[in-house]
Amino acid sequence: MSSPWGGLARPVAAAWSVGSLMLFGLAGRPEHGLRAADVGEIRALAEHAGPRLSRRGSVSGPARDVAAVWGGLSEQGTRARHERWRQPVLAAPRAGGGVTSTHVRRRPSLTWVSRSVRPARPDEAGLVLPASVDMFSGELGYDPTADGPGYGRHVNWLIEQGRSYIVLDDGAGRPVRPGSPRAVAFKADVGALWRSPAGGVAQLTGVWTRPDLRGQGVGAIALAGVVDAVRRDHVGADGVVSLYVNDYNTPALALYRSLGFEQVGLFATVLL
Repeated sequence: MSSPWGGLARPVAAAWSVGSLMLFGLAGRPEHGLRAADVGEIRALAEHAGPRLSRRGSVSGPARDVAAVWGGLSEQGTRARHERWRQPVLAAPRAGGGVTSTHVRRRPSLTWVSRSVRPARPDEAGLVLPASVDMFSGELGYDPTADGPGYGRHVNWLIEQGRSYIVLDDGAGRPVRPGSPRAVAFKADVGALWRSPAGGVAQLTGVWTRPDLRGQGVGAIALAGVVDAVRRDHVGADGVVSLYVNDYNTPALALYRSLGFEQVGLFATVLL
């Protein structure tokens, strides 16, 4: 952003606009010395981003920032397929011995799940992709592979970067044995990542438990294992591991809170 005097000004907010629009800071952060974007700046962003939004894109970010720009986009004719204004942002607890150990003690029969949490390997992409598609379709209402190979490439990239974590079973809720079938019982991705020597930040996305295993504790133990693994592999013991969830997803909220996740913010997503 340029200043009125021709030099560079301090950034007010940030936005990433490629088919979808991801926002931060439009509503201001006085606690960090950041003012809110003014009406003209928000209008300029809406005029820039509106024509670039794709048919199945979204507008997402902290709820107050999405609210700041959505009015301008609506005035330009952008229409919502679904509006999700309350998506709590939750942060995982910090535990000296890791999050997993406490929860395995409560469910010793699922120790095998905690031991099975690991990054997916490139040769397992064929197992991971169907699970990812099922999660995406259930969340957003359409098959992401119908529009071409882009989604598959993204899944492969996450795997190659060591950012897709899985638990495999034999397809019937038991540990994989030599010669037994293999299926994805649980998966979660590190969708966003910021590394820092003082402790990074990771946001989990694509959290999915196979439908036949839901309500049995598999998802809770596996997610606890993912939190510990992400701290080990990516953000450090003092790093933040977070996720966000729709406020109407009662089972997911109950699972996250049972692991000690606490709300630290509020996101919103407008699906186009």
